[in-house]
Amino acid sequence: MAKSKKLGYEESLQKLEGILQKVENEEIPIDQLTELVNESMDLLKNCKSMLKGAEKRVEDAFNDMEE
Repeated sequence: MAKSKKLGYEESLQKLEGILQKVENEEIPIDQLTELVNESMDLLKNCKSMLKGAEKRVEDAFNDMEE
């Protein structure tokens, strides 16, 4: 994944699904597999970060409503 372009959650998820399909359905050379694993890790970190951010915003919104 290009570090310069931050992907959205849906786009990251679609790329992860594409990688999974490729790994499941094709014979992949070990060098390419390593690259796909690294890309997957970056995509997963991106998704996790966005989910944590969304969770924080929801918690903040509920806390604001209680005040």
